[in-house]
Amino acid sequence: MDYLLPLSPSLLALFLAFTTRRVILSLFCAVLLGSFILHDYAPIESVIAVYKDGIFNQLKGSNAQIIIVITIISGFIYLLESSKAMTAFSQSITRYVSTPAKLKTGTWLSGIAIFFTDSGNSLILGPIYRPLYDKMKICREKIALIIDSTSSPVCVLIPVISWGVYSMGLMEKAYTNVGLEKDGLALFKEVWLFQLYPLLTLIGLFFIIVFGVNLGKMKQAQQDCETGKSEYLAESDITTNDSVNPLIDMNAVQQYGAKTVALALSSLALCMAALFFYFTRGVSGSAEAKLVGSEIRTALAVSYSVASVITILALSRFGIRKMSASADSFFQGMGKITSILCILLLAWTLSDILKALDTGAVIATMLQQLNFPIWLLASTIFIIGAFLSIATGSSWGTFALLIPIVAPIAYSLDASIILCFAAALSGGLFGDHCSPISDTTVLSSMSSGVNHINHVETQMPYAMTTAFFTFIGFILASITGSNLTVLIMASAMGSFYFLYSKSQQGKLTHENNLS
Repeated sequence: MDYLLPLSPSLLALFLAFTTRRVILSLFCAVLLGSFILHDYAPIESVIAVYKDGIFNQLKGSNAQIIIVITIISGFIYLLESSKAMTAFSQSITRYVSTPAKLKTGTWLSGIAIFFTDSGNSLILGPIYRPLYDKMKICREKIALIIDSTSSPVCVLIPVISWGVYSMGLMEKAYTNVGLEKDGLALFKEVWLFQLYPLLTLIGLFFIIVFGVNLGKMKQAQQDCETGKSEYLAESDITTNDSVNPLIDMNAVQQYGAKTVALALSSLALCMAALFFYFTRGVSGSAEAKLVGSEIRTALAVSYSVASVITILALSRFGIRKMSASADSFFQGMGKITSILCILLLAWTLSDILKALDTGAVIATMLQQLNFPIWLLASTIFIIGAFLSIATGSSWGTFALLIPIVAPIAYSLDASIILCFAAALSGGLFGDHCSPISDTTVLSSMSSGVNHINHVETQMPYAMTTAFFTFIGFILASITGSNLTVLIMASAMGSFYFLYSKSQQGKLTHENNLS
């Protein structure tokens, strides 16, 4: 019974997430239960404390800065997406495509290039590349795989977009709550090399393209495509980014859209670089000065604000859209992030409650009594995160559920908090990548013109292969602590795909013969 109370908020959050698939509801109920426990089950005091001592208490300092930064970034992303300029930017890349190998590589590179949006990646690339895949007789399931594998797996690795700011906020809060001090960017940099699932997904995708690997039902999908037996969605049923907007001049988009995106991204990069230089050398005059969290967030907020203004002016100057319409899109984009901000606030509140209940130490004590091997901790967190994210279809929700819990557990067991953070991120990403109810999975299949279940079934063998090497990688990293773990596992995965492709040499498809 002594163990049950400190564990109950975490267990309730996980149980509700699995059963209801409602992350906000799950987190709120867990916070409410934790508040009841901390206030001796006094109903009025407990409910008041949820807001007064919990949620409202998060709206200050670095937390408030993170919320503002994420909101501005969301506005900038929607501004570009809604202007159709990203579509023109991507279309400019397709002129270099002439063979199946170049086509698949071009899709892979385009997916990586559109790094600041996961759902936008699918909506932009699907309509552009789909006709080329049909022309070269490469199954649409392959384009869905490539698009899906370069959406969220890329976003989670970028610190200067909403994904990075969100995860940094969760990690910094959890790290601080165990009595340690380190800003979010420093934590992100340490975690980056151990984000095995997204890194191996991107590297593995390159091997899949180079070696022409068709696993499981992908092989049948390619054969059906070559023989004309594929049953793809009708054009009227395909979700695309091509809807006509009367406020946008599509002729101007075709002519100046790519230039607008290039101008927006270059101004963003230039402003960010200038501010980072100012904060490190301009203020102190020393090359040894280090960025602190508030300066990083200030640089991001100012840079995205400046880039947004320049984008609005450019869209107007090139005749693509009026400034008033662009400004409206920017503010609409800011509003689209509301649910994410709710998740973030509740996750921070739950983190404080778990700290007050000493949940991490309780779980650590239980694991020690069970003689649980510490070298299995990160891999276990990855598996839990994978199941949770598949059930909820939400990587961000999984991050919010797991990160506040794993930090105190790792700290109490003297395990690597960095590795456990990476495992939570990797596990959360797995479901976002391949869960049937994940938004990026749905958008990837629809924009590619593929039956949704066909996409899930053809992608799953690749995702499971990556998950296997990720699981082994976390065990290896836990034992050795080596920063080279991702390279070792990437080499092993590359060898697997190479040997598999060799075993299929007598069964080469049209796609591979033309590579």
